Amino acid sequence: MDSSHLSEEVTVQDPSNTSFPAAPASDKPSQPALLLIAVSGLLFAGWYAWVNQVYFLSFWHNRPLAALTNKPEFNVQGLMLPNHEIVNARIPKDGIPALTTPDFIQNKDATFMKPHDRVAGVCLEGEARAYPLKILNWHEVVNDQIGETPFIVTYCPLSDSLAVYNGQGTGGKIEFGISGYLFNSNQLLYDRTGSGETDGLWSQMMSQAICGPRVQETLMHLPVELTDWQDWKQRYPDTKVLSPETGFPFEYQSTAYKEYLSNDSLMFEVNRQDLRLPKKTPLLGIWVGDQKRAYPVTAYQHLTEATEWEEQLEGKKFTLAYHPEAKSLRVVKAESGLNWMYALWFAWYAFYPDTELYPALESAVTTEAVKPDIKILAD
Repeated sequence: MDSSHLSEEVTVQDPSNTSFPAAPASDKPSQPALLLIAVSGLLFAGWYAWVNQVYFLSFWHNRPLAALTNKPEFNVQGLMLPNHEIVNARIPKDGIPALTTPDFIQNKDATFMKPHDRVAGVCLEGEARAYPLKILNWHEVVNDQIGETPFIVTYCPLSDSLAVYNGQGTGGKIEFGISGYLFNSNQLLYDRTGSGETDGLWSQMMSQAICGPRVQETLMHLPVELTDWQDWKQRYPDTKVLSPETGFPFEYQSTAYKEYLSNDSLMFEVNRQDLRLPKKTPLLGIWVGDQKRAYPVTAYQHLTEATEWEEQLEGKKFTLAYHPEAKSLRVVKAESGLNWMYALWFAWYAFYPDTELYPALESAVTTEAVKPDIKILAD
């Protein structure tokens, strides 16, 4: 903005010579009325900013991790990533509050759920649980346990990435919180089971610690699927649902990220991009060892009925299923050693540029659905 000052010559008419009568006193707003208008305006502005806070983040300046290395918030020893590519989203440590051992309600009591609400579905030790994304938008992490299995549901709204990890890592128990930092527009978690001054950072998309006392330790993935509420509860009628009674005053019916997910603009930069697909194409990422493969959900939108088929990667067989009404792609069964998570194309490619894209795309930008060769499994 130009900081020079503009001067204007303003002519003020002498009130004694004016031919216009003064406005009646009754036409002027009273001071209480003006005060009420001002207060109402401030309340509305505050409410609007809170509901749409995700968009205000895009106007804030990013700050490199190096700016906080002299503070005891995190242990950055052995940092694997370039400092200048790690940015501060101007959200303080735990500014987004992760949930730990939250409450659940029965399917029949989940009246706050709508049929096409997106959910993260987890089924362990014979128990099914649904984690609505409209709650995860505000918390991003749920530290949970079913039976003897501790696990962590992680969701990053900026990259629409969903992964579930075993809460018992090779280096001991893990409990995640939100650091407030990002790498490639994806959340950096921190392990809060440490002493507080030695909390290391972990990358969700990389599935490993990037610094701190457990640097390079890899997380163990557990099965998860991303679908809608109607599909999940039909297949798991006894499912439990994450309760909206979390103890936090959040509006869980808010659709703060709906507009963000519907356009191609990014709030935070990534270090590389590939335009074979629109940036925010949802996909299922699958890998065995270092071999990665991306399955764009849009590649199966030509299917009009629920369909299952077999795939193979690095000798590991697995079965995929597509549900047309929920527009969901999921792993039905898989051999040991196969891992998967959900993400948007821009995030997946930023982390895994050597990924195989299935089906292969030749055009720079895909405008039509590509129909892969699917061998449908017999009933």
